[in-house]
Amino acid sequence: MAMFYESDDELFFPDVVHIVRRELYAQAINSTDVFTKRKRNLDVPTHTEDGIPIRKIYVTSLPAKTTRLELFAVFAQYGFIKSCWLKMGERGPNKTPIPTYAFVTFGDPADARKALCAPPHEKKIRDRILKISPADSWHQPAEDINGRVQWKQPSATESSHSWGVAENLDVQNNNGNPVTDEVLTTEESYNILDVLNMDCWSLILSHVPLTDLIRSERVSKKWKDVVHLYLNSIRTFKTSSWQLDQVKLTTAVLRQVLQRFGASLIRLHIDHNWSDLNDRTAHTVGKYCPNLEEVKVAGMHTKNWNPLMYGCKQLKKIDFVSCYKLTDASLVHVVKSDASIEELSVSNNTHLTGLFLTNCSKPSKLTSLSFYNCYSLQGTVVNAAMDTLPCLTCLKLDVCPPSMWKLIPNILRKVPQLEELSLSENISMDGPVPVLIHELCDSIGILTKLKRLNLSRNIFITNEVIKQVAQSCSKLEDLNISGCNSRKSFSHKGVSDESIVAICSQCTLLTNLNVSYLAGLSNTGLAAVVKLSRLVTLMSRGNISITAKPIVAILNKCHYLEELDLCGCESVTEEVISAGERALLQHPRPLALLLGGTAAAGGESPSESRDTPTHQLLSVDLHHDKSNPHMRPDFIDRIFESSSDDSYDEVFDHDDIDFFDQFLSDEEDFLQQNIANYDGFFNNILLI
Repeated sequence: MAMFYESDDELFFPDVVHIVRRELYAQAINSTDVFTKRKRNLDVPTHTEDGIPIRKIYVTSLPAKTTRLELFAVFAQYGFIKSCWLKMGERGPNKTPIPTYAFVTFGDPADARKALCAPPHEKKIRDRILKISPADSWHQPAEDINGRVQWKQPSATESSHSWGVAENLDVQNNNGNPVTDEVLTTEESYNILDVLNMDCWSLILSHVPLTDLIRSERVSKKWKDVVHLYLNSIRTFKTSSWQLDQVKLTTAVLRQVLQRFGASLIRLHIDHNWSDLNDRTAHTVGKYCPNLEEVKVAGMHTKNWNPLMYGCKQLKKIDFVSCYKLTDASLVHVVKSDASIEELSVSNNTHLTGLFLTNCSKPSKLTSLSFYNCYSLQGTVVNAAMDTLPCLTCLKLDVCPPSMWKLIPNILRKVPQLEELSLSENISMDGPVPVLIHELCDSIGILTKLKRLNLSRNIFITNEVIKQVAQSCSKLEDLNISGCNSRKSFSHKGVSDESIVAICSQCTLLTNLNVSYLAGLSNTGLAAVVKLSRLVTLMSRGNISITAKPIVAILNKCHYLEELDLCGCESVTEEVISAGERALLQHPRPLALLLGGTAAAGGESPSESRDTPTHQLLSVDLHHDKSNPHMRPDFIDRIFESSSDDSYDEVFDHDDIDFFDQFLSDEEDFLQQNIANYDGFFNNILLI
């Protein structure tokens, strides 16, 4: 029986090749003889002896620990691989399975021919050249009379050979007879699930909506395993990412979702529409998310969150935002001695008074306590609760009621271990201000461990307070005093140059400083910033008295400065950009200059482009003015101007005619005319 060749004109020992079978033929294919290289394309058959197109090739000389993935990587360059099957040697307690041979099946015979004709140096695994030859006729996929390929289905024996590490032992069939070579060499189909690893799938599936992933689980068992592996790798889940147009997220649906991957979650953000989730949400989260460490709840009207403590024993941080029905009874178990909560934050609440903090006989583990815009918060209750919080290192009382400010000094005296303090956005004045400022200075004097301080938009902050901060808080690293009594209309002066000079002279560890919207700040105070050698971020927005001179000095002296925000400082010129370039030549680091709304921008619109010579590490923003015009010291609220009372004078002041009489007479004529028209209309209807 003769073999079919692509060219019948030249034959290179066909009878010899047929006699030595596939081993000698493989050696002939991989030979480096010059004459063989020239004749290789003509010597490779395209069909077997039976006339079946060659799609499957036989691979030997495999190195130890070869995997199917390595074989796929070698032969995928020649075309689409339908399957790749690897035969492993015997294994035992003291034996290592060694690959013996492999079969690689291409979808197109032309691709198989490319692999057979390719130079040997292209077909290597770990520096070993593979020996390849066409597989025998009974291994090749057959074609029917219509040309359709009849791919062989994988057997149960080969189902375990998934990633090139499976082994073939002495397998027997149901009759007890050894399985033949034909059964052992049938392979399972090779698809994309075998190519990509879990890291690739995690990146791909992260862009797929969760509802689509859950619906696609029924495609196949292998795909379901991939989806479950991805879901179990999720550590943070936000309910706002749910697709509302497909399935409405209710508590029942959330329960089914958390059943799949809730055990692996560490952070959960329940920021969905509150009407879709009911009071059983806390029970569901506590039951199916035992390993949670952080929970954020936004906009929900659920009252009882105590069940969360029973199930989530490792919960350390809770953040409630705009939960209007949240009361003290909802948080009773949060501060108990057996609770693991370390950080608690409540924002935009009208019912919370702070009584839950005093409902514990033993000290709590809370290290961070934050209240923002809580109208019902009582200063006496918070003051009493400080005795049960010995571990507290972070306290934030932002936008607190005016009546609470009388007790702020007493509260601070009980927490000398504070490292972070925030008393921002207090703009209501109640009580004798000088006495309160004196007590506030005394209480700040004991906060020697303070590292981060936020006093922005606080009318009680004066030069005396900032000087006390400079004297007592030598470890301060972050300071925000923007908008501290920036209006000149207040009864007492706010922060000015003398307090900024004191801070820069004594708090030399500062890395972040915000001195925006200060009416008393000038070049004299800002020039003292050059003493802060560790400064990384400086923000000075909306200060109309600042020019480029102190900024240039800061760029030359502060070698770690990476961000300089001067938005709204109208007197700052382009000299700052040149100074930034020179500073980067001596001390290279990334530097961002935000100069929107300054003279450097030239008043150009964002659509207009302007060429500014910049260093490679320097980024300059001239178009985006991030300053708030309402917080500027020179802002005038024209709605409440004294001249607004005269805004209607032009309506009432008419010397030549009686304006309103004329207006009413015109209106009366108009009404009479319309009535006459309607009378005629109804008369016509009656006649009809």
